[in-house]
Amino acid sequence: MQNVPKKIIEIIMANFPNGIRDDFIDTNKVLRIYSTDYVDEKISRELIADVIRENGIEFGSRFYFLAERDREIIFLIADELLEQYPVVYYSAVYDKHAEFFNRLHIFSPQVLKKILQETGNDYFCFDEFCSASKLTRLDHEVSKIFMAAEKSLSLEDLQAKLPYVPPEKILAVINNAKKYLPTNTGKYFPVSKIKFDAEEIFATERQIFSRIDANGYAAPEDYDLSSNFALNPELSKKDLRNVIYQKFFSAEFTKRGKKIFKKSTVAEEKISTTTALLRQFISAQEELTAEKLFAFVENQKISRSGALSVAHEEMTRVEKKLFVKDSSVNFDVAKVDEALTPFVRGKIISLRSVTSFTGFPPVAGYSWNLFLLESFLRKHSEKYFYDAPGFNNANAGAIYPKAMKFKNYLDVQVAAVVQEKIPLEKFAVEYFLVEQGFRVNRIKKVTDEIIKQAQEISNR
Repeated sequence: MQNVPKKIIEIIMANFPNGIRDDFIDTNKVLRIYSTDYVDEKISRELIADVIRENGIEFGSRFYFLAERDREIIFLIADELLEQYPVVYYSAVYDKHAEFFNRLHIFSPQVLKKILQETGNDYFCFDEFCSASKLTRLDHEVSKIFMAAEKSLSLEDLQAKLPYVPPEKILAVINNAKKYLPTNTGKYFPVSKIKFDAEEIFATERQIFSRIDANGYAAPEDYDLSSNFALNPELSKKDLRNVIYQKFFSAEFTKRGKKIFKKSTVAEEKISTTTALLRQFISAQEELTAEKLFAFVENQKISRSGALSVAHEEMTRVEKKLFVKDSSVNFDVAKVDEALTPFVRGKIISLRSVTSFTGFPPVAGYSWNLFLLESFLRKHSEKYFYDAPGFNNANAGAIYPKAMKFKNYLDVQVAAVVQEKIPLEKFAVEYFLVEQGFRVNRIKKVTDEIIKQAQEISNR
């Protein structure tokens, strides 16, 4: 009875092109074929199941087997693509070569992904794509293409450079208004390459101060940016005004619609009165939608983030767009804390790391989600703290045991970076914090401080 596993695998490959299960039906079929082909050999279904699990590539409820020649072809394709392109998405590879993969009985990009992940060569396989470098990310590659270009680029231009990236993934990157702006011709231009006339901007600042002193505010027609418009003819005046305001004026002024005011003016307003009115409004509600909340504060001197802060204090957030009275929600605190324990495991985790609510006790009238969990952690948990960069709609924040003590949320992020042994490089730290859900945006000065403190801890 030599080479029994090899014989079993040959039977599977010949008779189960669409994958095999390790259950009674499929293993029994293999056993019957084996007993017919090798009448003098006796094997068990348990042995067949062990061979399936040890040698197959598992996806869903099935195991897939590939001939060595076919594996080599797949590796060759992956190697050749990654020599040419920095980012290769499984779905795009599968779509472009579907006929070939179907002949190998690989009927979905998910199966292809599993094959590459479990048997890959000298490249890195992530959730949606492969790359030759562990730190390669799509937004970084798109940025490099823009910086090398001498003009604005269209989606088609970027697709030509990144043919194995789905167009919707590229669009998600270039629709980031903080990094790219649409041009008048429907292309895109990086904010980092905008040209500025510094002398005109300095003069504009004086014009704004003068107009505010005279009228209390400055409108777009009160100051001149014509030279800056001329330097960037592809961009709309509105977009360019917004960039200039954020880059040069936001420290001194604040905007309400199109009008610009001195920040000192805003600071002198009676914010406390506005907040009291908001609390009074919220306390009168049995249920409160986000739309109704934001509509109330639209003409008040309070931000949406500030409104969310007060709403969280006064009510329980049960869904992204719905708050209800605290008395409407009853938690079994001990059981919820117990259900959280397998996720936290004595560490710092992001709120988004809680990926299943199967073990959570029911909450009468409501279904578990990350917003309801955030409310529980903020007000009720006896074992865990929740902290976040601010009140947000992106489920960004951290959970950690109450035994851990931190001065502020920056310290939480530092501890998370050190805990997970993230390379102390700007891109790696930012990617970890944003991708894992500890924060919403990449902010350079915050990243620099996190790296600095993490290095100090590592050197101790």
